[in-house]
Amino acid sequence: MKSFQNSRLILLLQSGSLVFLSVLLGILLMKSLWFCSLFTFFVILLFILHIDKQQQKLTEMVMRLITAIRFSDFSLSFRPGSKKQADPRLTQAMEQALKQFREKMYTLEEQHLYYNTLLSTIDSGILVLNRNGTIEWYNKTVLREFGLTSLRQLSELAAITPDLPDLLLRLIPGETHILRLEQSGRVREIALNPVIFRIQGKELLLISLKNIHSVLENNEIEAWQKLIRVLTHEIMNSLAPIISLSETLTERVARTTTEDATSPVMLQALEAIHRRSKGLLEFVQNYRKLTRIPAPELVPLSLEELFTGLRKLHATSVIPCEFICHDPRLQIQADRTQIEQVLLNLIRNAEEACRDIPAPLIRITTQSDTTQITIHVEDNGPGIVPEALDKIFVPFFTTKSGGSGIGLSLCKQIMTLHKGNITVKSQTGAGSVFTLSFRR
Repeated sequence: MKSFQNSRLILLLQSGSLVFLSVLLGILLMKSLWFCSLFTFFVILLFILHIDKQQQKLTEMVMRLITAIRFSDFSLSFRPGSKKQADPRLTQAMEQALKQFREKMYTLEEQHLYYNTLLSTIDSGILVLNRNGTIEWYNKTVLREFGLTSLRQLSELAAITPDLPDLLLRLIPGETHILRLEQSGRVREIALNPVIFRIQGKELLLISLKNIHSVLENNEIEAWQKLIRVLTHEIMNSLAPIISLSETLTERVARTTTEDATSPVMLQALEAIHRRSKGLLEFVQNYRKLTRIPAPELVPLSLEELFTGLRKLHATSVIPCEFICHDPRLQIQADRTQIEQVLLNLIRNAEEACRDIPAPLIRITTQSDTTQITIHVEDNGPGIVPEALDKIFVPFFTTKSGGSGIGLSLCKQIMTLHKGNITVKSQTGAGSVFTLSFRR
């Protein structure tokens, strides 16, 4: 404030001096002192030129400052003491103001970069729309969840699900909507949470997308395990005395010497009760396997060695089975016994599916990228009907006559314990492909 007061005082002195010289020039002209008048005139002219030059410097400095702010050119600098600058104190004040503005802009840019990086790397998708359906911003997770490489218009999402664009615009803030997507044989559930906010007078819709498929899957498996534990406990408690009593009664009836005509009938009935009770007991004991899967002992497992062992087991198989490992160096962190069991179950199912095919073929292949390693079990069988694909890994569900519905459910739980996933892609009449995915 003091520097501006000094500048004002200097301006007043300059103005006062100019007025004084002008009055003096008038007096000299009245007294016909031409030489003194001419000298005074030149002094006044130099004074005016000096003031004009100072004013031009000041105007130039202000224009440079305005231009720098307008175009965010923070390379500009006002160096006190330069001949091109006006009042040094004003120059210093402008330099300090520009420096503070520059620091604040850098801070804002760093914050913008920080939040942009944060939103781009989180595992939740963020999609920002205006009410006209124009996409304002999205992060990479949105592309990953929708299986896209780019997204310019909301209408492009109609290729995934025809009503998806309208669904996103109709979301009600504060309510969670579960979106079920099926792409390339993969079924996923995505939770959509909308929020409305205003910025610069414009209403925007922010939608967060979270893949909750694994959460729902784990909850479903846990629920099935609890149900199976309860059922097997109650059934086995009831079966044990039935089997014991029926066996005892069968022995007694068989030893009897009476000629009662009902003895053979009773013996057959007791034998039937005993046989069916033992069958039911074996059935329940099989289902107990789903709740007694040991924790996997994860060790580095070479897929080439794994395939070599499986190849020997199927050397005498009637149906050709190809094992192709595209990279002999591939390794996964897995329990060999459990993964062998998963692959054997899948190969056995493929053999049963190809049994009536003229030229059956089963191929077990591998793939890898930067995030995961996959094993594919492919057959050229009749495929799986579409209505069964969603239930194929559910305990008790089977498409085979006499099947137990345990095998694929067991495979699913083993892969879940390995932090992996198992998916199926099938087309009626074109075979099926089961894919085991392991994280790198």
